[in-house]
Amino acid sequence: MLTNPIAPSSALSASDFELTLNQVKGLFASRVVLSHNRGIDEIHVVASSSRKPKSVVRDIETLLFVKHGVKIDYRKISLVLLDDEKFLNVSLARPEIREVTEDNVGNQRRIRVRIQGGGKTVVGEAREAIDNPTPFHTAANATIEGIEKLTGHYMDVRLESAATMRLETREILLVVLACLIEGREETFVGASFVGSRLHESAARATLDALNRRIYSLSGEVGRLMQTH
Repeated sequence: MLTNPIAPSSALSASDFELTLNQVKGLFASRVVLSHNRGIDEIHVVASSSRKPKSVVRDIETLLFVKHGVKIDYRKISLVLLDDEKFLNVSLARPEIREVTEDNVGNQRRIRVRIQGGGKTVVGEAREAIDNPTPFHTAANATIEGIEKLTGHYMDVRLESAATMRLETREILLVVLACLIEGREETFVGASFVGSRLHESAARATLDALNRRIYSLSGEVGRLMQTH
């Protein structure tokens, strides 16, 4: 029986839950399907065969309850186990944010965005002044740096604008990126539900926009995402 004490007005998005699940040891990728009332209907995960299925499921149940107060029936969890070597040959539909962390370094706040794609994990980093925070720009810059490391391409990208809007009971962050491509400027838009941490929301929205840029690159990127 699924219970979810989080009220609909403050319910998390599927990507919020996925960001949490992706912290589980040995978990390669996850997809969460929500019901109409924002509860969790289905959880689909791909994990390393080096871990026991019951341990992975137990970790998922515990983490969701401890972090979000959500109790999930184990029968809602669909689990596939793959050898690490085989997973490296599975083409991910798109890079995924695994973790966004914040810490203070002197009078600056450091934002680190860990991204995984095609069996490769990278960390992008950016800093902002503690007394003058710019979470949208900082998270965007950290995410851009991470994608540059992941693809091996310099991306002439800047954050053009970022704004929040309310859609019924949910607040949404829209990010517009300006990209210089072969001498011409193109714009890409990304979106994310706004959570309690602005840096996480901004990183997800930025990656959503960057995915459009990634697949406008040459086929070299596509080969990298499949073979690394």
